[in-house]
Amino acid sequence: MVTELSLAGAESGGLRRTRWGAVVAVAVATVLVALDMSVVAVVLPDLGGAFDASPSTAQWAVLAYLIPLVALSVPAGRWLDSAGPLPSYLLSVVGFGVASLLIACAPAWWVLLAGRALQGVFGALVGVVAVPVIAGAVREDQRARALGVVLTLIPLGGVVGPALGGVLADAAGWRSIFLVNLPVVAIAVAVGARTVPVRAGDRAGLPLPDRRMWRETALLAIAVSSAFIALDLAGRPAANPFVALVLVVVGAAAVVGWRRLPVAADVRTLWRQPAFRRPILALPMVTTGVGALNFLVPYLLADRDVSTSRIGAVLLAFGVGMAACSPIAGPVADRIGHARVAVLGAVVTLAGTVSLLTADSSAGPGDLAWRLAVVGAGNGLFASPNAAAVMAATPAGLMGLASGVTALLRTFGFALGPALGALVWVTVGAGMPGFRAGLMVLTVAAVLAVVLSRPGRVARPAAGRRRSRVMQRATTSSNLRAPLE
Repeated sequence: MVTELSLAGAESGGLRRTRWGAVVAVAVATVLVALDMSVVAVVLPDLGGAFDASPSTAQWAVLAYLIPLVALSVPAGRWLDSAGPLPSYLLSVVGFGVASLLIACAPAWWVLLAGRALQGVFGALVGVVAVPVIAGAVREDQRARALGVVLTLIPLGGVVGPALGGVLADAAGWRSIFLVNLPVVAIAVAVGARTVPVRAGDRAGLPLPDRRMWRETALLAIAVSSAFIALDLAGRPAANPFVALVLVVVGAAAVVGWRRLPVAADVRTLWRQPAFRRPILALPMVTTGVGALNFLVPYLLADRDVSTSRIGAVLLAFGVGMAACSPIAGPVADRIGHARVAVLGAVVTLAGTVSLLTADSSAGPGDLAWRLAVVGAGNGLFASPNAAAVMAATPAGLMGLASGVTALLRTFGFALGPALGALVWVTVGAGMPGFRAGLMVLTVAAVLAVVLSRPGRVARPAAGRRRSRVMQRATTSSNLRAPLE
């Protein structure tokens, strides 16, 4: 039996007890999205062989998932504010399962790509629904620890995904890595249907996406696609640099066009608040480092003829460090303040990055592993306090939109990292020179994360009045959308 719960009451601190079952439900769904972001990489050669696709063509099995996952984050978050958390959760998880089944049964390459694109669409919904569910199901003084449960699984899924995909593919073929999603989907639906809170009007059905949402999605998809293809071309010596430049211009024009849309006004409303803007900008600085290390470390070790199994073990050190610190970060942040713990996590991440930068050419797998564990510990301390700080700065009526912005920047960082790592590796050279050049870029990003995560000054009365007016406009904007609910 689903419990009726007012999200507005939860936002005002009136929730009496936390429904941890809802946290488990969104955590299970998040595992699916995180795993499928990286698990396909290990079977790309198998996919190419099965469908007679070249390596450059096979890469679209990754991009077809990634582009809608990033491009839909903000529109999906805005739609979620009208749709409500329970029906959105069920739609996203069931849709992800149907897309997984389509891929597993794909008779042709175009069917597989269509299935991956659908996975990206529903994965974007899964990514943005987590925060509104937690906002409605978790007491305010327990949100950081609840977010820690969910957010720990995203980078862990990225690390564990390739290893798990390799085991499944070796045992039962590449289709098994998608079929294994189905029992997980069944568990997520069963738990979520009983525990995810219901907002007033949720049972009336889901609103259909309107023309404005499609226009926004198209512009963001053009911007994201142009950026990733331009980075890919920049890393290929034989590629025409003029084409990459044109793509950059096209992407920039798409961003400008999106900013002029009326629906972007709510994003600008959030962006004007320093309490929202600073932690949201710190997030991609950290996740870009995670993505880049997942490229740089394996290529450095492979250049030294280290076995694949040992490379996987080294990468798992990051997950161990994060898993050890993430459960601590949430409760501590709930007690002493989100920004203080987030900046500590950013500092530890910076320390681990600098330790990797200063590693000499004789550093072996074990030496790299403990340094990666430090970076993972910093990420564990940073993730949930950072998300809780963003949530605390978001008006109740824009919670879904803020979740979409967060998911977009987080995912963009994870995807941008490997692209930057590959670009530096090809430009500077393989081996230790490319590794160190990449880490110099990551060090700058980590420093920016520390600066942006610092607790802000106490607002003066005038600033407080401006903040109140901003939140009032956000609430008014949310009320204007109320008839859609």
